[in-house]
This record gives sequence, structure tokens and C-alpha cells, in this order.
Amino acid sequence: MSDSTAQKTTAFGEPPSAGGAGSTLALERRGIAHVPTNQRYGNPRNQFTVRFAPVIYLAGIYLGASGGPLGLGFTGSVTAIVLANILGSIVTGLCAVMGPRLGMPQLPMGRAAFGYVGNFLPAFLTLLMCIGYYSVGTVLGAKSLADLLNAPYAPTVVVVAAVSILIGIFGYKILHTMGKIITNLSIVVLTVVSVVLIVHGGGPGTEATVSGANYWLAWSVLFTAVFGYTASWAPYASDYSRYLPQDSKPSSIFTAATAGLFASTTWMMCLGAGLITLMPDGDVLDTFGIALPDWLRYVVLLTLGLSAIPHNSVNLYSGAMNTLTCDVKLPQWVTVTIAGVIGMVVALVFGGDQFQSNFLLFLHVLSYYITPWVAVLLVDYYVVQRAGRNTLAVENFYTRTGAFGRFNTAGLAALIVGVIVSVPFMANDFYTGPIGADLAGADLSYFVSAIVAAVIYLIARRASSSSPAGRVRR
Repeated sequence: MSDSTAQKTTAFGEPPSAGGAGSTLALERRGIAHVPTNQRYGNPRNQFTVRFAPVIYLAGIYLGASGGPLGLGFTGSVTAIVLANILGSIVTGLCAVMGPRLGMPQLPMGRAAFGYVGNFLPAFLTLLMCIGYYSVGTVLGAKSLADLLNAPYAPTVVVVAAVSILIGIFGYKILHTMGKIITNLSIVVLTVVSVVLIVHGGGPGTEATVSGANYWLAWSVLFTAVFGYTASWAPYASDYSRYLPQDSKPSSIFTAATAGLFASTTWMMCLGAGLITLMPDGDVLDTFGIALPDWLRYVVLLTLGLSAIPHNSVNLYSGAMNTLTCDVKLPQWVTVTIAGVIGMVVALVFGGDQFQSNFLLFLHVLSYYITPWVAVLLVDYYVVQRAGRNTLAVENFYTRTGAFGRFNTAGLAALIVGVIVSVPFMANDFYTGPIGADLAGADLSYFVSAIVAAVIYLIARRASSSSPAGRVRR
């Protein structure tokens, strides 16, 4: 190995030859390394399926069904779901556009805004989120499959986890391939279920049981919960677009990524909103037995149970990217395996009746950093870097002594202050701020933190660029 190749391997994490448009079962070893332009491949339209497939599991149905107990009725639930998913999907689409331009996963891009070491904070938080969602997917998938197949829970968890880890190890190509398969299969299954549900009388026409100010407060509660869930896919976005050719049309990437995530989240949540109208005070999972014949119920729950596996693999793969972003010197497959084993243990030990509500609460609280982080990242890329046209040489993203420095005070301050200022607006089972309480549980903190962080970062960067030192740096 030449000195130049050794230097690149040390800086980027993997040899430049890793990856490329080879076999689907080729083991990806690139890690978070920059993808050279001569090793790019793929089509922007594939961004639709890779965003659609990971959402096809039970979590979306449960979230969509939560509008029923709030008293919104079907129409109120659907309007909140649609509008929230439009906003959350747009955020993810904007992040996906960054992948081909910079040729790296999403979290390493944050080094420009937060500094090389400062970026460890959002990378570590995102790692926890990835392991958390993987654990939730493992529990929901294993429970669904165990109930259907009359199998014991613990061995089913191990099998689901093992397959998820294996797919995550192979990485980018197989995740895209599975995305296409799951998308095509689930579109057929969900179409049949939707038609049967409408024929059975669920969904449209179900009246709200609250009105006036109480109606809009309940609507806001569902809206903010759905937005928080859908926007949480943004830290994964460029992980699955970075291999696209650098000259890929940004509008095509944005449209495909946004449409894929919007279609899957909205379809799953609206299905949940329709199903719960059949049993307003019950468990949405039990409504499958009311709306569907036994054979179709079996097919649907089997599909949703198996679909938890690619969802898990996506989280493990992106979790590996976040681990490597924190300068953990381990091969990609090792980080995937360690995260998978940790999540499997969590699913085995804590996967009881209270797991879903308690762990989703943990993930909800953890996700408060996402919107201010996204706001800073988008301002840095689309304003400071002028949509990648002013981006510094890629080597700066991979060295602590690069132009971005170890810490970027502007980005870190914007992120932290954004979260702090939004605390009074928070509303969850763990903590409800005074404004959140006045709004009867509507959590507006996501939007407050994003706006504050964006404004602080933009002002700080413009002040920096107007100084002599800032002009030299640019």
C-alpha cells in the first residue's frame, strides 16, 4: 500500500476501492468514507423505495390510531397526519439532496456546522435513537410473528435480531434491494386492506367527539406527535443517497425521497386512524380481526412482522455510520453487530407489556434535539455553503485539524440554546412545560427550537464571515 493510499485509509476509514455498483450481496466496507465520483451509481427514483419500506411496520399504525382516543374522528386524524407528514417528509427530502453533492453519510456532514469533535454530540444522540428504534422494531416484529406462528417470544426476538444484523452488515446495496421488494409487496397488501376496511364501514364518516377549542388542541397533539416521528428520519437521509452520481438532479432526489416517506407514513397512519374507528376504546391490533377475514389478517400481520426486519437493518446501518462519526476505530460490520446485540438484549429484557409506551417515551424525549440539529444543518448547507457550491475540500470533513476546527461554537450554541428555549413548550408523559400544559398537551417545542437554532446560527455565521478572520476562512 502506497503512502497516499494509507493516508486516505486513515483519514476516511476505508480504502477508496470499497463499495461501488457490484453484487447486492457484496459486503460494504466503506464506513463513513467519502464516495469518489467515479464510484457513484444508481438512480434518484430509488430514493422512493428506500424511504417507503422502513416505515412499513406496526409503529405507524399505532401512532395513527392515537387520534381516536383523542376524539378527533377519522377526518380530524387524517388532516393532522397529512399536514404533519408533509412537513416531516420535506425535511428528510432536503437532507437526502445533500448526499450526492458531498458523497458522505448524513452525520459526518455536521462537522462543518458543529466542528469535528463538537459533532460527536448529535452523532451520539442519533446513535441512541437508532438503537432505540431498532429495539422497538424488534419487539413489535417479534411479538407479531410469535403470536401468528404460536412461537415463544424470546427465540423469535433472537431470529428477528440476527436477520436484521446480517442485512445491516451487508449494507447499502442490499438495503436498497430489500426496499424495492418490501415496497412492491406492501403496496399490494395495504391496498387490499384499505379497500376491505372501507367496505367494512371503517374510516370516513366517523364523527369527532370533541369540538371547538378542545378539537383544535387534540388536533395539535396528534399533529406534533406525527411530525416528530416523521422528521426523525432526517438524520438517516444521506446515508442512502450518497452513492448517487454527483450530477444527479437535486429536484429528482428531493421529490423521490419526500414522496416515498410521505406515502408510507401517511398510508400506515391513516390505516391506523381508520381501523381504530371500529373499536374506539380498544387496541388497534385487535381491529384487524374485526375488519379482515382470518386469512387476510394472517397475511397482513405476517407482512408487517417481517417488514420490521428491514426497518431494523436501516437503523443498525445508520447507527454504524453514527458510531464511526464519533471516531470509534472499528470496522463497519463490528459496529452493526454490537448495536444489534445491545438492542436485542433490550428487547429481551424490557419487551414486556409496558415496553412500547415507556420506550417510545424515551425516544420522544431524545428526539427533541432533531429539529434544531436539522435547522442548523440545513442553514449551513443551503445558505452558508450555497447548496454545496461553496463547500470546502472534502478532506476537511475527515480531520480534526481541518478548516472546520474541533468545535464550532456557532453550531453548538444554536443547537443547545434552541433546545433550552423550547423547554416550556414541551409536552410529554415525562415532562410538560407551562406553555405545553396551557395547550393541553400540544407539543410545539419542535418548531420553536428549529426556528431559534436557525436564526442563531445564521446570525453567528454572517457575523463571522463579515470579520477579517471569517473572510480569510471562506
